[in-house]
Amino acid sequence: MNSPKIAIVGATGAVGRVFLQLIEERAFPTSAIRLCASESSWGKKLSVNDTALVVEEVTTKVLRDVDIVFIAAGSEVSRRIAPIAID
Repeated sequence: MNSPKIAIVGATGAVGRVFLQLIEERAFPTSAIRLCASESSWGKKLSVNDTALVVEEVTTKVLRDVDIVFIAAGSEVSRRIAPIAID
């Protein structure tokens, strides 16, 4: 099986950063990582496994392009994004 493509929604928040830390510490196998957050964080760069990744808007296209979505955002955002991620 190929390594999954993942997205982390809320990547710049406290819980999102823990996700990123765990991915590195546990050598979580991924073929791609997409980082999503609120508009105020779009364009920021976060380092994951020594690779700079750009934070982007969570869109239907992003969610379609990944195999697993970790939602580390507040309840309002989670309620809005989860049904889209499931589809």
